[in-house]
Amino acid sequence: MSVDAELPGPFTRFRLSRSPVDVLVFRWSVLFVCVVVAFFSTWVRLAQEAADGAITAYVFVLPLLAAVAAQGVARRRADELPIHDRQTDNIVGGLALLVSIAIKALWLPRYADQYELAHLDVLAALAFVFGGAILIFGLRPVGRFWSVWLLLLALSPLGYRLVAVALDGGRFAYALVMVLVAGVAGAIAVGRTRRRGWLGFGCTVASGSVVAALMLTLWPGIDIVWLQLVPTVGAAVVMGLVFYGIARRGRFEARRPRSIGLPTAKWSPSSKIVAIAAAVVLALIPLPSRPDMASVAGPPGAASVPLVPPAGFSEIDVQEFDWVRAFFGTRSTLTRQTMRADEGNSAWDLRARPRTVVVDVLSTTNRASLAVYPESTLYRLSNTRTSHPLTIDLGRGVTGSLYTAVSDALLLTWTKLVFHWERGDVIQRVTIISVDNHDEDAVFPQPMPSMASNLGTAVGTFLRGNAISIDDDPEYKDRDLLTTFGTGLVRQQWTPANGAPQ
Repeated sequence: MSVDAELPGPFTRFRLSRSPVDVLVFRWSVLFVCVVVAFFSTWVRLAQEAADGAITAYVFVLPLLAAVAAQGVARRRADELPIHDRQTDNIVGGLALLVSIAIKALWLPRYADQYELAHLDVLAALAFVFGGAILIFGLRPVGRFWSVWLLLLALSPLGYRLVAVALDGGRFAYALVMVLVAGVAGAIAVGRTRRRGWLGFGCTVASGSVVAALMLTLWPGIDIVWLQLVPTVGAAVVMGLVFYGIARRGRFEARRPRSIGLPTAKWSPSSKIVAIAAAVVLALIPLPSRPDMASVAGPPGAASVPLVPPAGFSEIDVQEFDWVRAFFGTRSTLTRQTMRADEGNSAWDLRARPRTVVVDVLSTTNRASLAVYPESTLYRLSNTRTSHPLTIDLGRGVTGSLYTAVSDALLLTWTKLVFHWERGDVIQRVTIISVDNHDEDAVFPQPMPSMASNLGTAVGTFLRGNAISIDDDPEYKDRDLLTTFGTGLVRQQWTPANGAPQ
């Protein structure tokens, strides 16, 4: 790139020359720094979740796959005319930056409870990269890589989990989804023709799947990060090199080196200032706080043994739900125990009818999954409004969170008391539920596989805000019932009758 300047008076004309490599390195550096600064808290949060055992490390693998796909598109680049009018670039890029700010500042707080499940800030980061690239490189060059942008957009954290869970939710399923994405990246990279694209996809998926299966066989306890990185990036890169070698087979003449062309969009300091300003604004917007998973030592004994009912209550039914393994790991279990009071209590029911409660015990060795799938995501409910939680001391260092859930569809109110404790390498989430219908056939929320606790409420929240899903005037009618029951339940697990010393 050359910059010419006319100096007045006795000064002579001078020319400052910069190579295309210098220009590209500078512009990419500006974009990279802006992305890191704007979403620094997001990158740290994703790394923390990955260290705890979550699958979010795949976000750091996607740029590598995008680079594999992009280099194939770049090698097929046709000559482009220079872009002198940057007005369209500034408008479209600026709008994309505004979308990024709106997602993080307005949309993200509405789904704070499902932050680690949906990770909408990753979508905001993608919108920022798209807008910043348009401002720095121009709309036409960025648009030429439309297939790469679609590849990045398709695999959101929520979409990744949806597909993996549909494939049984095992470690191989999460690796296979990334291998499929690598196959698409490989197809984009080598797809000069439709036949080459399909062949590149098939070869990449086949080789990546074999590598993933082999890694799981040799190292069953391998970290999920390596299953997401090695089979995917390795297969995509190797297949790209193989196809390049096949294309060059039989050609003995030296290949003319490809020259690196200058960016077609002219220099625009204002575009970079806008990108930097947007990055600063985004960096100042906080993320939702991490859920507090208290590390409280639970009762001794095997975690697979059902909980002992507290004094004054008897167990009348036990159910097991196997579907939780796809969400919380192959070693996870979910047990529902239905317990009923031996005698009625007028303080809990005006007609002194024996009250019934259910106790859902979720056990898992994957601590990170409890933050990804909050307690409410275990139940598929519609038109439900929840109250702000109350903190309840249950003894033995256990602290519970009590809140109400009002179903406008069923005209019922459930009261829930939730607490966690650790038993060896297993962490358990215990949910105690009562219902304001005191009859024996009262309806309790049933545990069902659901990626979001309430799709209808989620859409309504997006359109109308949090008010649609929050009960601002709750009645904690069963607070005394659940506090008494929960305290007795915790105490009972340490009684001599349960085989443990007091």
